[in-house]
Amino acid sequence: MNLIDKNILLISPEPWDHIFVSKHHYARHLAERGNRVVFANPPQDKWSVHSTGIDNLKVLNYPKFLKGLRKLPSFVSRRLIKHKLQQIEKHCGLTFDIIWSFDNSVFFDFTLLDTYNISHIVDLNQDFETKKAAQTADICFYTTQHIGDRLLHFNTNAHFINHGYNAKPSSNPKILPGEHSTKVLYAGNLNMPYLDWQHMQDAILKNPEADFIFLGPLDKEQINQNPTWQSLTELFHHDRVFFLGKVLADELPSYYAAADILTICYQDKHHEDQANPHKMMEYLGTGKMIAATYTGTFAQYKSPIIAMCTQNASFAEQIRKCITHIKEWNDQSWQQKRKAIAQDNSYNRQIERIENKISNHA
Repeated sequence: MNLIDKNILLISPEPWDHIFVSKHHYARHLAERGNRVVFANPPQDKWSVHSTGIDNLKVLNYPKFLKGLRKLPSFVSRRLIKHKLQQIEKHCGLTFDIIWSFDNSVFFDFTLLDTYNISHIVDLNQDFETKKAAQTADICFYTTQHIGDRLLHFNTNAHFINHGYNAKPSSNPKILPGEHSTKVLYAGNLNMPYLDWQHMQDAILKNPEADFIFLGPLDKEQINQNPTWQSLTELFHHDRVFFLGKVLADELPSYYAAADILTICYQDKHHEDQANPHKMMEYLGTGKMIAATYTGTFAQYKSPIIAMCTQNASFAEQIRKCITHIKEWNDQSWQQKRKAIAQDNSYNRQIERIENKISNHA
C-alpha cells in the first residue's frame, strides 16, 4: 500500500494543541504526502472540525462514546463504534480508507469497519483494550520490545518502528548560565516521577568542572511524587545547577547547540517503561554527546555514540568519561554518526517502512 492520496483518520490520545509528539508529526508528514488527514482529538462534548493551517490536515472534536462501552457485549460495542465512524465521516465529508490509531481506549474494535486499520502503540501506558485492538487491527506497530511482546501475543502481524525524528532548522546557540566551560543539559518534564535525581546529584557532585542545566516544567508542590525528590531539593541551591523552566519546542535546538553533553537519567526500576524515550532521537539529531542510563532500544550503540550505563550507580562515571573525551567524542566525525542515526529514522523514512510492512503482509 502506498500512503499517498488516502483519507486517514488518525486517533490520538493527546489533543492537537498538546506539545507535538509522534502522533502530531505523523499527521503532518502524512498530510504533506498528499493524504487527507483528520487528527481526532480525545473525545469531548461536541462536534467540530477545524483547520490546522497545514494543507490536507484538519482537527476533529467529537462527543464521547457511550459510557461503559468497553463493558458492553462485543456485538453491541462493535455497532456503536461503526456508528461513531459513520458520524465522523459525515461531519468530515470524507469516507476513510485508513484508521491509524495511537489509542486503544477508543475505536478498540475494528471488526465491522470497512477501513484498513492500524494499531500503533508508542506509549507503554496505552494498555486499555489491547487484546481487542490488536486482534482486530490489520497490522500493529510498536516502539519498544515490551510493547511489542504485548501486541504480538494477540497479533503476529506486529512490527517494530522506532520513534521518528523531526528535523528542525539549525539555530544560533543560546548562552547557557554558569562559569564552567562544559555544559551538561537535560530537557523534559521535570515533574516526571521516573527521573533519578539521586544519581543525577551524584553525577553533579563528582564532576565539579561542569555546569548542569535543566529545561522543562517543574512544580515544586508535586516533586514528592518522585521517590528521589530529596536529592532534587538539594540541587535547587547548588551553584552549578540551573533550572531554566519550560521553553518553547522551537527553541530547544538553540539550547542543544550550546550544550556539550545531553543526558537521560531514569531510575533503575523504570528502565523497562523508559526503554525508548522520544528525546533520544532528538538528542541524536543534534550530533552532541549523550550520557544515559540504560535505554534498551538503543543498547546496540556503544560509546562514543551513546555513553550508556547498565546500572545507575555508574551514571556519574559515564558523565566523567564524556567530559574526559569531550574534544574527541564531540568532533565532527562522531557528530555525523549520531545525526545519521536520527536521519535514518526521519518520519518520512518511518512512513516508508510502514508502507513496506503493509505491502509485505497484505
